[in-house]
Amino acid sequence: MSSMISSFSIQPVSEQDNRYCYNFIGSIDAHANPVLEPLTAIPSKAHVLLDFSQVDRVNSMGLSLLLKLFEEWERKKIRVEVQSLDRMISMLFKITGLGRFVKSDGNSAAAGAFPAAAVPAPRDAEARQKSSDAAPDKLNFVASLQSGQQLTGWYLLNTYLQRRMKKAIHFEQSAEHLDGDYTDLLFAKPFEACAMIKRYGFVPAMRPVAEVDEVVLLTRVDDQRTLHEYQGVCVGTATKDSFVYLLGRFLCDESGIDSTKFTYDFAGNEIKALQSLIRKKCDLVFMLKKSYEGLSSFSRNNVRKLDESETHFACHLFCVAPHLQDEGKLLADILKDMENDEQGRTILRDIQISGWCKPEPGEVQMLQMVYDRYAS
Repeated sequence: MSSMISSFSIQPVSEQDNRYCYNFIGSIDAHANPVLEPLTAIPSKAHVLLDFSQVDRVNSMGLSLLLKLFEEWERKKIRVEVQSLDRMISMLFKITGLGRFVKSDGNSAAAGAFPAAAVPAPRDAEARQKSSDAAPDKLNFVASLQSGQQLTGWYLLNTYLQRRMKKAIHFEQSAEHLDGDYTDLLFAKPFEACAMIKRYGFVPAMRPVAEVDEVVLLTRVDDQRTLHEYQGVCVGTATKDSFVYLLGRFLCDESGIDSTKFTYDFAGNEIKALQSLIRKKCDLVFMLKKSYEGLSSFSRNNVRKLDESETHFACHLFCVAPHLQDEGKLLADILKDMENDEQGRTILRDIQISGWCKPEPGEVQMLQMVYDRYAS
């Protein structure tokens, strides 16, 4: 089974006595569909064993394809077991509900697996719903900037959107204390966006192209403990409401360290958290990978990276309020077209984004599942 456009292949190991064993090889992504399609012909009540030891990567579209295939097998009463996943793929399986298929000591049910469920319906969506003809003449646009150097570019983007959407738009750079009744357009960090989707029914419209937000776990350079020796320590990070805090906890839990046993020091920002680590006021720091990579050589030389996430799905999202469906479609078209005109390309450089694309449903679903696990 092979595909000319996919780096993914399947190697049959055995197919007899209604038992089918396959080695999955390569990267499972959107292009893997033609390779996976023949597996839907496996007969009912069979037993399927999949070995992932040679799988390099599974992205959100690949996970969606696997979930669709596995659910089809479940309907046919086919027993499915998956083995030899690396740590990050195992984490992603749990997020999407595929963890129940992971083979563990002869059992296919994996402890702590997430249920296979769609993104929860927003609790207050009905209160937020308005007819499209009631859209306000002036829109409020709130953005969480990825760095302070982008501020001028975002003001220019706001002017750019006003001219093309033919609406007055008020821009604010802080997304703290988000109010769904005030905000119309939102560019937010991953879990800020999740909160607005869940509470107010905001709709993800676009995301930055080829850009994900990952988290690193840092300790002092002279602290030579392994990650598993940091049980119950003090952890420094920026804020309790941040994506970094939530994904950092998820990374620790999936590495076998109980994040509920940590003592947390919320320093207000990542630089202060790093200073607390260097001054021995905490033992670990959760930090955005981009922030870590941008540290000065002095700071980098004083810390040691213990681990980092490789989720491939956490990203900033450009969202619109649920009553602005027409504006949301127009906004998506404008953002996507920015790379085709000189002014748009200049603004993209200023906000340090290479372009825009629509978020994949699987990416948003996985973000929501991690958010729901830790936000409470």
